[in-house]
Amino acid sequence: MTDKPRDWSEKDLRRMIIDQRRFLWRPDTIDRIALSLNLKKGMTAVDAGCGLGYLGWTFWRHFGEGGTYIGLDCSEKLLVEAIGLAEEWGEGGTVRFARASACSLPLPDGCSDLTMCQTLLMHLPEPEEALAEMVRITKPGGAVMCMEPDNVSARLAIPYSSVPDRSVEDHLYWARINLIFADGARKLGRGDSGIGKKVPRMMAMAGLTGIDVRVNDTAFFVQPPYETEQQRYGLEKLREGLEEKDEENERRSWRESRECFLAGGGSRSAFYRMKTRAEAERDSGNRMILEQMASGTYFHGQSHSSFFCITGFVPV
Repeated sequence: MTDKPRDWSEKDLRRMIIDQRRFLWRPDTIDRIALSLNLKKGMTAVDAGCGLGYLGWTFWRHFGEGGTYIGLDCSEKLLVEAIGLAEEWGEGGTVRFARASACSLPLPDGCSDLTMCQTLLMHLPEPEEALAEMVRITKPGGAVMCMEPDNVSARLAIPYSSVPDRSVEDHLYWARINLIFADGARKLGRGDSGIGKKVPRMMAMAGLTGIDVRVNDTAFFVQPPYETEQQRYGLEKLREGLEEKDEENERRSWRESRECFLAGGGSRSAFYRMKTRAEAERDSGNRMILEQMASGTYFHGQSHSSFFCITGFVPV
């Protein structure tokens, strides 16, 4: 039995899908992806798990003139907001939204030139079902695009930062903890946060051809004097996250973490030792980051990207 799907219209989750997408893909990278997909004006694009319609406005300039965008999502609240946002970007074509499950798309076979999703498959207990539906509604010769992360690998990466680095033993400890969490989440049917590297194989098993994988070339990098808009925006959102206290959300997060930890093979006593350790490290690290941000000395750089754009085509 799986849990009820999370409501992404909730305040913290809704903010996440807005903040994380503002500088997620570089415009020239989107242009190259659109070229590789042979996008043209007048095409029909379907977005499964569309949320606020991010992929719609991101790719609209490549197909939207005389074209059609259909956004499908299970959240009524997000769809209402998406309809309002589309008034700003959906000129020159047709934009429609509907409530639907990604595993049962209410569209006929072969109706879409491009069927796409972003950070959808990672949350599903049976992502193959959603991918099969995306393939079903795509025309012969049409493209399927999945933008999905490998957060498991990302959490194991070691950033370069002005905050003192952990010891080798600490890195190994937290790597083990993160792997237990990821395994537990999969066993509970809460999705696979490392799915990005698995999607190419899934596409091949679903019968797609011409499968290609691109790595997102946008990195979280901040360096004084924070000259770019992306760096300033990232710092502001980081500051907000460090300063805000949402006790209800934190309690829920720890409750869900405990469930995943136990399902992944960890013990109850080990979980509470980990929780105490994590809270102490977080409080100390947060104070240090805020002090460095105030003095303009904080810097941070990720070592690599673990977010992928995987594409494939329906055989003619």
